Order: sequence, then structure tokens, then C-alpha cells
Amino acid sequence: MPYDTLIPLIPLLPILGFAFTSLFGRRLQLRYGRWASELVPVGVVIAAWVVAMIVVVPALQHQAPFGDSGLDVKAWTWIPAGGLQVDMGFHVDALTACLLIVVTTIGMLVHVYSIGYMAHDRATWRFFAYLNLFMVSMLVLVLANNWLLVFAGWELVGLSSYSLIGFWYERRSAALAAKKAFIVNRVGDVGFALGIMAIFLNTGTLNIQDSLAKLVSQGASNTIPLTVVALLVFCGAMGKSAQFPLHVWLPDAMEGPTPVSALIHAATMVNAGVYLVARANPLFASAQDAMIVVAAIGIFTAFMAASIAFTQTDIKRVLAFSTLSQLGYMFAALGVGAFSAAIFHLMSHGFFKGLLFLDSGSVIHAVHDEQDMNRMGGLWRKIPITHGTMLIATIAISGIPPLAGFFSKDEILGEAFKNGFAWVWAIGVLVAIMTAFYMWRLMGKTFYGESHVDPSVAPKVHESAWQMTLPLVLLAIPSVFLGMAVGLPLGNGLLVQWLAPVFKGAEEILARPAAAETLLGLPTDTVLITISVVAAVAGLVVGIGLFGPRRVRQETIDRISSANGVMRFAYRLSLNKWWFDELNDLLFIRIGGRVAAFLWWFDRTIVDGTVNGVGTVVRDAGTGLRQIQTGRVQNYALGIAIGLILMAGSLLLIVGQPR
Repeated sequence: MPYDTLIPLIPLLPILGFAFTSLFGRRLQLRYGRWASELVPVGVVIAAWVVAMIVVVPALQHQAPFGDSGLDVKAWTWIPAGGLQVDMGFHVDALTACLLIVVTTIGMLVHVYSIGYMAHDRATWRFFAYLNLFMVSMLVLVLANNWLLVFAGWELVGLSSYSLIGFWYERRSAALAAKKAFIVNRVGDVGFALGIMAIFLNTGTLNIQDSLAKLVSQGASNTIPLTVVALLVFCGAMGKSAQFPLHVWLPDAMEGPTPVSALIHAATMVNAGVYLVARANPLFASAQDAMIVVAAIGIFTAFMAASIAFTQTDIKRVLAFSTLSQLGYMFAALGVGAFSAAIFHLMSHGFFKGLLFLDSGSVIHAVHDEQDMNRMGGLWRKIPITHGTMLIATIAISGIPPLAGFFSKDEILGEAFKNGFAWVWAIGVLVAIMTAFYMWRLMGKTFYGESHVDPSVAPKVHESAWQMTLPLVLLAIPSVFLGMAVGLPLGNGLLVQWLAPVFKGAEEILARPAAAETLLGLPTDTVLITISVVAAVAGLVVGIGLFGPRRVRQETIDRISSANGVMRFAYRLSLNKWWFDELNDLLFIRIGGRVAAFLWWFDRTIVDGTVNGVGTVVRDAGTGLRQIQTGRVQNYALGIAIGLILMAGSLLLIVGQPR
């Protein structure tokens, strides 16, 4: 089957699954049971994964018909409007292929996992319909060959995430979290929409490849400066990928079912922003001031989120802030020009973070929906598969070799240092220490030490069903081997070679000088790798010491956290999430609400009052004048006569005045 036919099938299959499940899923579930409503949505995603893998292999290897520039597939002309020609078309190159691997693989495993996780929910048909819609949205976003279709997928992702986060809408917290995610993302989307308009104004086309080429070739002659265009596009990325200050929606998104958390935080929605900036790499390379902004916001978000994860007790919220931090790493990489490293970390993070979230769901399932880590502990013997796979993912995200996280994180830090961003590298090393620490804190509180599980629940704790444990084992495999498979040799592995044609234009524009080969009398790479590994091990050692199997007493930890004013403030800062929610409440709810109330009063009283007052005066005047409109000529003649007498009398008085 030709690729022109296969590529449209990738988003088409989940569209059909969504339509079928929405129309018939409820009836099938009521009549035949849950399996009948799950068969089609899970089956179409598995089929989409198979088709995607058939497309991915030649695309990564730049084989015909993909080549270095990728393959464009036009389904039909979507908008034929004079100078505005927009196709319903798809573009597949090595970058698209990398995203397809992550999105379809993790999406498929999340669907399988959900069979077990949602086994006791009454509306599983609706849940799987939403999951299919989410897959459609992300696949359209990734495959689109024009900005308008990207934006359509972008907004569909927002809609489907709103539906999934608020799936248990009977809970007020879930409904509020869904609205919060939807509204905060709309803020970033306004910037992205303006960026798309600016691209069209500058280039006259919405085709991604053509518009980027024109933006770069026109340079300073663009109507709207490239820095402004790049920052507007980055606004959209900040919303979807939850970067400061639009990060506040992501932790609250934990109100959705755990498979939703895995899908949003690992494979799809949050990676959309990273993909967007990577896709627009020639634009950002031509606007290096914007790249500095991207790097600064990214590395600040990485540090801020890691510091908050230190003190959170909800297992899913710790992982949510961890996602924020790792996304910050990716944006820092994009900002320093390490585009391949950012995509490498996107892929490796997708697998081990997806594993961490699904593991957390297995833990929550085992302890009967408890999410507070202070009410866990001592679980490693009772749920060994969950414990083993989560341990693998923890070591991977900590950056310990030879697991996947080491290769991608080290590449980001190394490229930052070599490209002259020593400040990004230094903060990144600090965040690596923090990451290893808070992840082992999560492991220690959940699996080791004394059990704090509810005594009525403890005897019932058991390993999850095979539908849940199988995806855990499958995700653990790339968490271990992905880095060695595509990251060696360091800096020039398979992934770098695959993505080289995609980022070639940006590399030529940046044209940075070669980094020094030695540092402190040793090869630069050796020094940087050593520092990175030592930092990760140091964080892990401290975490094990405080929260490992032979943990110190809780009283010691409490004494450390309240030792002096600085430590106490830092602890409160972390525990209260830097008071961003309180700040937003003050600015936008309290102050903003009062401003809105005043404007409403002004509009109702002054503006509407003035307009209504003028209307009332005219109406009353007309009502009075209407009384003298009798239709009798004699009355009109009398009126005219009286008017003439008055005018004549006035004239005589004026003329008769002495001069």
C-alpha cells in the first residue's frame, strides 16, 4: 500500500473509533458488557500504531519517498479563498516520525492499561471515546503540513483534555481543574493565533515548510519582526507545555483518571509545545533574542517545579511537577540550540514518565484510591511488578547511566555548556540533583519503611491485573534501552543522525564555533559527563539516606526543614507552590473581579444609562407632541396664527427698543 494512503489512515482510524464509540458505545456496554464498548476504541489505536510503525521506519532512515525533506500528502483542498489556499494535508519527516513513535506507542499502552484501571467505572464507553478523540487531536497536530491545521489539532487537544480531566465531573475539584486547564491554555493560544496571523502576513502562505523558508530568506524585511513572530508562537508552547507563568493548570489536571495523567503528561499534550518550537526551528534560529527567552523560561521552570516537588505528598502531584521540570529541560535545550537533544529527551521522558504515571495508578489502585504518600509505605513486597518498574523509571529520570534519562539529559547539559550557556548548564546540574532527590523521596515514602496504609485496606493490597502490569513491563524496556539504542556514541547517535536534515537549516544559521576540546586538562565531554553523573548520584544518595529502606527518623527531617528562618521559608515556599495560585487568585479573581464589577457598573449605569436616557427623552417628547396632532386643519391654522402673532410681537419689541 502506498504511503500516500497509509499516512492519512493514522489519524483516520481513531476518528472512526471515536465516532463509533460515541454513537454505539453506551448501548453496547449496557447490552453486552464493558468489553463490547472497549473493543473498537482499543483496536483502532493498535491498528494506528501498526500503520505508524510502517511509516516511521523509512521516514527515520530517509528512504524514498521521504528523503531528507520528508513527504507531503494532500488529502483535499480545505480552504480555497483567493490568495488563501489551505490544504487538508500531512507532512512526515524524521521529526514527525519521532513524535509518532511516542504518541502512538504510549497512547496504545494507555488504552490497554485503561481496560484494567477503569474496570469499575460505569461510563467506560465515554472514557474510551474521549481517549480516541485525544489521539486524533494529537496525531492531526503532529502530522499537519500547515499552520491552520496545526491550530485545529491544537484546539482539539485542548477540548479533549478538558473532557478527560473533568471526566469525573460529579467531583467539584475535577470540574474546576478542567475549566482551569481550558482557560489557562486559551491565554497561550491567543498568542499562537496571533503568531499564525503574523506568519501569513509576512509570507502569504500557511504551509509550514514554505512559510519558514520565506521567513528566513526575507530576514529583516519581514513586515512583522521575526523576534515578535517567534515569541508569539512560543506563547502557544508555554500554554500547552505548561511553562512559567502558564504552568498552574498542569498539577490540577491530576483530578482526571490516572491514564489521562499519563497520556497528557507523557505522550501528548505537554509535548505539543516542544514539538511546535522544534518544528519552527529556522524561525527561532533567526530570532536569537527569542531563543534566550525560551532558554531562560525553560530553565527557570525546571528549577521552580523541582523545588515544589520536594514537599508534595500527593504521588501524582509530585510526578506532575516533575513533568514541569523535565519540560523545562526540553525548552532550555531548544533555547540553547540543542534541538536534537530536546527531542531525544522528549522521547525518553515520554516513556519513563508514562511508566511513572501508570505505576502511580497501579499503586493508587492497590491501596484503594489513596494518593497521599504519607498513607503508604512498605508496599514493595505486595506489588513487586509495580515496584520494580517504578524503580527502573526513577533511576532513568534521575539520569543514572546506562538508562535512557542519562543520555538525553546529559546531552542537554553538554550542549548548553558547549554553546556558551554556562548559566543554563549550572542550573541544569542543580536541577539534576534535585530530581534524583525528590524521586527517591517518592519511592521511599511509597514502597519502603513502615506501612502507613489504612489497616482495613492493608490485607487487601495486591498487584494489579495483567492489563495494567503488561504496559508497565513494556514501558520499562525503552526506559532502560532507548538511550543506548539511539544515543550512542554520545552527541552523534542514531537519533542525531535521523534528525540532522530537519535541523540543518537552524544549525547553519546559528553557526556556533566549535567548543574547546579540553576542560581542566581533560576531554570536555569526560568532565561534563562526570559532573552530570556525580550530581545525579549525590541527589540519589541523599534521597536514599533520608527516605530509603533504612531511612532516618521523620523527626530529623522535620528538624532540618525548620532549622532556621531561611530553611523554614524555603520549606513553606515549596509546600505552597511558590504561592502562584494565591497570586493568581489575588490578581485575576479579587482585583480583576472588582475591576470587572466596576466596568459592569459603568457600562450599565453610565453607558447604557446615557443611551437609555436619550431614548427616554425623545420618546417622551414624541408622546407630548403626539397630543396636538389631531388631523384637523382648523387646529393647525390656529397654531400657525398663534405662532405668527408671537413672532410679530417679538419683532415689534425688538424694533421698538431705544438705540
